[in-house]
Amino acid sequence: MKTILFVIGILIFGITHSQTISEAELLNYISINSGGVYDTQVIQMGNYNSAEIQAQQISLTQSGEFQQFYYTETSLVPSNLNVNVEGNNNYVEIYGNNQIMDNITINIEGDNRNVIIRNYP
Repeated sequence: MKTILFVIGILIFGITHSQTISEAELLNYISINSGGVYDTQVIQMGNYNSAEIQAQQISLTQSGEFQQFYYTETSLVPSNLNVNVEGNNNYVEIYGNNQIMDNITINIEGDNRNVIIRNYP
């Protein structure tokens, strides 16, 4: 019985330790490859535009009136997203990022548009 508990304890410790190393390696990869500098650029032209961004690297251009933009990045690796919205009364919501969203450009033109993108890794 003691042997089984000892083996289970070693397995749990090994799994926990290997996961910690993987997270540390990921953070090291991010800091080496990005230089620790993140760039977020927001340009708004018009009245009553709003943007709520929780990300490290994004470029947003809103041109028009009553634009709403919401973006929440869920990964430690930035996706370098570019979004251009032109028109009036547009709503854009992007939640999460994955490999499909890496270096993507989203262009939205027109009035009264709703775009909702949900990404799950």
